[in-house]
Amino acid sequence: MKKILIIEDEKEIAQLYAKRLTDKGYDPLLAHDGHEGLEKLKYFSPDLILLDVNMPKMGGLEFYQHICDPRGNPKYPVLVLTGRAELETLFKDFHVAGILIKPFEGERLLKEVDIILDKAIPAVRNLSSRRVIIVDDDQRAADKILAEFTKAGIKAELAGNGFQAIEKMMADPPDLALVKLGLSDLSGDMVILRLQQIARTRKIRTILYIPQEFAIDGSVMEQISHKKGITQMMEYAYPVDLLDAVLQLFK
Repeated sequence: MKKILIIEDEKEIAQLYAKRLTDKGYDPLLAHDGHEGLEKLKYFSPDLILLDVNMPKMGGLEFYQHICDPRGNPKYPVLVLTGRAELETLFKDFHVAGILIKPFEGERLLKEVDIILDKAIPAVRNLSSRRVIIVDDDQRAADKILAEFTKAGIKAELAGNGFQAIEKMMADPPDLALVKLGLSDLSGDMVILRLQQIARTRKIRTILYIPQEFAIDGSVMEQISHKKGITQMMEYAYPVDLLDAVLQLFK
């Protein structure tokens, strides 16, 4: 049974969340501020934390910092619950599993929890034997993507530019290359084209991706996606979106 820690200062709302989760077969535990949440973590190891942002004594942001390692990766998947829509942009820069803007329907919460926990334990065999190269010249973004793959048990390595990526993959071809389109030295589609021109790397599956904030025209995307060697092309908002796409290809 999956364990879920609910950190929410409004007790009636917290109990409502707990009842819905219990009815769905989850094992919830309640805390009503960040301090109480940290105390509960001393003896309760959750598969997911539902974290309200605005709370007395210790708010969600401070609590989140307490459960992160020095690189900013949380020890547990966190689903942020907030009534402040402007915080969605802020939390996109954190390694959270998801964000829900209040108010939301109970079914929406259950669906989000199901999705996150399904991704936390992917239904793909021998993930530890799969190897992925992540090609991204934005170090901060690349680290977040790498952390998501590491949590899923997939061996992943970073390449900071296109030429470095080609060299890495020629030396040791991965199962899949995850390539950002807008690289500074060589565009992602050109990296994939180069891989196609080399017999040793020709069979590597590839995902060409664009951060959602840099989205391009749909017709241009469609045109690029048909270029030789591109298995899939996509926009992403959160690193877990890229993980999900890779897991689908591995299935």
